Amino acid sequence: MKFLSLDRRLFENFSWPLALSAAGLVLCGLVNLYSISLSHPPEAGMSEFGKQLVFAATAGAVCLLVMALDYQILRKLAWPIFGVGVALLLLVEFFGVSAGGATRWLDLKTFRFQPSEFMKPALVIIIASLFAAKEFAKKGLTLKTVLVPALAAVVPVGLVLKEPDLGTAGLLGFTALPLFLYVAWSKTLKLALAGVLAATVAWVGLFGGLDYLLKKGVIRPYQLERIFTHSNPEDDYNGKGWQIIQSKRAIGSGQVLGRGFHDGTQQKYGFLPAPKTDFAFAALAEEWGFVGCCVVLALYYTLLVSALNVVRRSRDLFGKYLALGLASLLFCQMAINVLMVTGLFPVVGIPLPFVSYGGTSLFVTILAVAGILNVGMRRYQFQDDPVIQNPKVWEECEEVPLKERIPLVRRLSPHDEGEPDVFPAFRLPHRKPWLEVAYGRSSVRMLPRAVAYREPRATV
Repeated sequence: MKFLSLDRRLFENFSWPLALSAAGLVLCGLVNLYSISLSHPPEAGMSEFGKQLVFAATAGAVCLLVMALDYQILRKLAWPIFGVGVALLLLVEFFGVSAGGATRWLDLKTFRFQPSEFMKPALVIIIASLFAAKEFAKKGLTLKTVLVPALAAVVPVGLVLKEPDLGTAGLLGFTALPLFLYVAWSKTLKLALAGVLAATVAWVGLFGGLDYLLKKGVIRPYQLERIFTHSNPEDDYNGKGWQIIQSKRAIGSGQVLGRGFHDGTQQKYGFLPAPKTDFAFAALAEEWGFVGCCVVLALYYTLLVSALNVVRRSRDLFGKYLALGLASLLFCQMAINVLMVTGLFPVVGIPLPFVSYGGTSLFVTILAVAGILNVGMRRYQFQDDPVIQNPKVWEECEEVPLKERIPLVRRLSPHDEGEPDVFPAFRLPHRKPWLEVAYGRSSVRMLPRAVAYREPRATV
């Protein structure tokens, strides 16, 4: 298998709506950040807008390299990638840099790196790799098979929660949830999970489990205050409720068409907290109004629908789970941030994908899109010489006249637009590796004899 290949045929399944919507969101984020940077210029060095522009250009170049790699290599490297992510989270415990009462970053001298951002795609890769294995394809999730995937999800969530970073820990859990729900569950596992959930709720609500978690430091008091303040922020106007009140004011002041570029008073005069990062959507809403918000949300809708279309069309179990997990990551992060700034969710430190300032976050989101594009581009396995590479197809058809076998590899024509079976170069037949894994059947698909062979017309 060639892990590094960028065949022109790959672009026949390239999802342009996915790529263009992601590029549009990056552009919206840069325009929004430029407006904010004009109001808050740096004392020295490059502005946040300049840094974000460099991050975006670098991530775009790396994105091309990611698309040239066959995503199947991630399945072989799933455990090493996951191990690196866990090791980085452990390094934060000993050598992390603290800010705002939390230790979440590693200082690399030139910039700060947040290992929890690396863990987001690493968690998706390891769970996708596990669920694409033979035992899950046959039996689904049982009390026996659920242990390893559950531990793979719980370990990074626990390490991130210890930083503490309740928002990112919850995001990791929400990202992994669709992957677990996509797999068939045994009845025994469903009953066991229902029992565990009932016991947990009873322990927390009736037997002082919440006090125990607070005493052990699993949950911090300020995190509970944010949750309780969310329901009525006016009760703590100058405290925990300040952020959400100012965010609502910024969004409401934008009205239909917004105040205009660089005319947002809430962010310009420092009333809106963290306008470059967590509350970037509120700053955007103030300047571009309801119409601007609808444009941004429409781009997110296009991106997510295109990503799910890649999941639906994928012919490989690992690719299907990988694309689903990355799409879940983008959707959960977007949904939590938008709900947070509009007052429908407690305030947590979750940036808005593509829009909020942050080099690590931008890299992860752009590479997530590149991963989904990679799966879509490799919906089929291209073969340079299917006759040689798949002798079984031709051996089984020896009794069929050659003229009837030739249509099995058809020539590309305008009528074959979107047809997976084209020539040249050869693209037939394609492999179905999940058949070998799940059912032990042949991975080579016999093609229907849809057209009759016609002799080429003689030219005078």
